[in-house]
Amino acid sequence: MLLEERLNNWVDSYNRNGYLNGTLLIASNENILLNRGFGTANWEHSVPNVPTTKFRIGSLTKAFTAMAIFQLHEKQKLNIDDYVGKYLHDYPNGQQITIYHCLTNSSGIPNYTNAPDFWFRTMRLPSTLDQLIDSFKEKELEFEPGSKFGYSNSAYALLTAIIEKVSDMSYADYIQQHICHPLGMYHTGCDDGIKVVTGLASGYSFWEEPIHSAYADMSFPLGSYGLYSTTEDLFTWDKALKSFKILHKELTEKMLTPNIGSYACGWMVSELMEKKYVHHFGDISGFSSDFLRFVDDQVTIIFLSNMNVSPVMHLSREIAKIVFNKNVSSPAPAVPISFTKKESIVGKYVIENGDKVLILSIKNEELYLTVPKMYGALYKFKLIPISHDSVKTAFLTEMIYERLIFYYSLSGEIERVQYVDCYEKANMLYKQ
Repeated sequence: MLLEERLNNWVDSYNRNGYLNGTLLIASNENILLNRGFGTANWEHSVPNVPTTKFRIGSLTKAFTAMAIFQLHEKQKLNIDDYVGKYLHDYPNGQQITIYHCLTNSSGIPNYTNAPDFWFRTMRLPSTLDQLIDSFKEKELEFEPGSKFGYSNSAYALLTAIIEKVSDMSYADYIQQHICHPLGMYHTGCDDGIKVVTGLASGYSFWEEPIHSAYADMSFPLGSYGLYSTTEDLFTWDKALKSFKILHKELTEKMLTPNIGSYACGWMVSELMEKKYVHHFGDISGFSSDFLRFVDDQVTIIFLSNMNVSPVMHLSREIAKIVFNKNVSSPAPAVPISFTKKESIVGKYVIENGDKVLILSIKNEELYLTVPKMYGALYKFKLIPISHDSVKTAFLTEMIYERLIFYYSLSGEIERVQYVDCYEKANMLYKQ
């Protein structure tokens, strides 16, 4: 079977159950193998996702910020080994922290998105870049700069300020004029939340059905996680990085070389199936994205989603396995059967060796599973019974591919419960 056919078959098996939301581009040797949109860009107006739909790309932005810094280094407007205090004169510890520390997330600056009130309050409020920097600059460093890895959106806020100061341009203008437009990426830019971006998807979460995600004010994400793009533009970006179109080879290689652990500058470098790949994940207010670049093998996988619960990182790696001829599983069709013993399985369940609590409940005669996901946020999915006999009953969830299987004893009592999450990790559950 041809690779394109295997990819389409796998994608179709997920899509028929409504498990894909967003756009997906897969390329090998710069030939596009798959370029499709799935699900809904805007639920209010029933607008479908298509390959040209724009998405907020979250922290995939950091790669663009790193490129801007390296371009300014190449033009000798700054040096990546300069201390940030050279450009941000009143920044505390500015004579200890270098631009390179910020690029490689080894600055020790506390990450402002980790502040206790960020998700519930701060992210909803407008802020200037200076106000944002003022909010964390007096905080104690978490470690000596350059000694450890510590992911920090704050460090990328400093880089944004340095780009603006050195270039005498706004971050948004710099990215468009020096990166996007020279490459023909006309569907990529900085989303300030005010200007209308045509073709931009809306971001969603899930509770029994698609719901609005928590509001994020877009005045301050900027160079940390503020860009929008399309899979097609990001594929252009991928090719430009390989051909050293907007940055010399030596500096591009420095930018893509890990410093501490696997983090380079706006990219991570890891191994999958003994193959090196350059990658980054992004998420912001209902959007999640993943970008995998197997540079040596000339394979690129870009998945942009506007449903925050979509496990894009897992799915993109499953796709990589298919491309490299490994076997992967795919979901059975979610065809509901009759199941009358709903009351018998309702209740709270605890994951073995864990503190995660799952709740099974009934609403309007339908079974639902409530389960915590990333950042501990709760989601509620309808359970679809797909098989039932004297030995076991199997359920699939709506929206993401998860399974719940009840095994029965000879007397018909529930003997054990297995929960297979969207990362295909199997867990035993115990009723509280």
